[in-house]
Amino acid sequence: MKNKSIIIAAVLAIVAFGWILSGQFGSEDSSNANTETDQSEPKSNHMKVRVAEIEAISRTETVKVTGRTEASRKVELRAETQGQVTELYVQRGERVEENKPIANLRADDRPAKLSEARATLRQRQIEYTAAVKLTEKGFRSETEKAGAQARLDAAQAVVELMEIDIARTTFHAPFEGIIGAGHVEVGDYVRVGDVTATVVDLDPMLVVGNISERHIAHISEGMPGEVTLIDGSARTGTVRFVASIADPATRTYRVEMTVPNPDLSIRDGLTAEIEIPVSAAMAHFVTPSVLTLNDDGVVGIKTVEPDNTVRFRAVEIIADDVDGIWLGGLSDRIRMITVGQEFVIDGETVTPVDGAPRITAETSS
Repeated sequence: MKNKSIIIAAVLAIVAFGWILSGQFGSEDSSNANTETDQSEPKSNHMKVRVAEIEAISRTETVKVTGRTEASRKVELRAETQGQVTELYVQRGERVEENKPIANLRADDRPAKLSEARATLRQRQIEYTAAVKLTEKGFRSETEKAGAQARLDAAQAVVELMEIDIARTTFHAPFEGIIGAGHVEVGDYVRVGDVTATVVDLDPMLVVGNISERHIAHISEGMPGEVTLIDGSARTGTVRFVASIADPATRTYRVEMTVPNPDLSIRDGLTAEIEIPVSAAMAHFVTPSVLTLNDDGVVGIKTVEPDNTVRFRAVEIIADDVDGIWLGGLSDRIRMITVGQEFVIDGETVTPVDGAPRITAETSS
């Protein structure tokens, strides 16, 4: 029994000694391996951040406003004499040339009255001629001559009034356009002041919008612009009018842009988006996630300098689009931190890891 215990103790001692020896050799090998690794790849204690090289691009600042199309001219022709409509030369929706007749009223007794007035005028002319001759011979006074002159002038006025009244029985287009609403029909009886036709000029077409007081200072007559209609088609135009007085209800200013419409495809009253470029500047287009705040609450981004130190740069948010934002106030080319900017501070040395920018753009407006 005693020998058995001695044997077991010896075995355990041998096993323990072997385990100790194996641990020492393993530690040495592991130490040597770590030493070799440290010599080949020096360990850095600096924070790693992902960076991207981005360059400023030209951005055109535009003023955008929703407007509507309007005819450049719209005139209601009103009757200047009364009578029944007997003829229509153009129908509603048709195009009419300038000074062309649109409708005609029944003459009634106007020609007869004109003939009477002309006969009276001839009589007054004879009387006046006789009065002049008798005055020259001393048989008439200057007063009688002046009376004959007055009667002659009155007869002439009656003739002219009748001719004007007859001319007013035909309605003429004041300019080339389309006949719109308010058109009379044959048989209608019109009185002085009644609307007989509406003439609409659709070429060029106006696109009208109301611009806020914040942007109106950048808009002036003659500036080019672009109009996008509700169907998606785009047209170019020119600003022709900028209001000097604001609408008291909205505090906005009326701006009119003319757009060529030779085929009359643009209708009056369509919704349209107006874009007027007002300035161009260099800016950076990035994702909003790169923005950060400094201790003073200033909005900016963080960049990595050539010596791998972090620098906070204040920015100006110029505009925002669906895919990102436009930043101003930066150098043309920057090395921006895109991941990890919240975990480093201004002046800290970091280990930059190059990566593609989150958002870039070649052109935008």
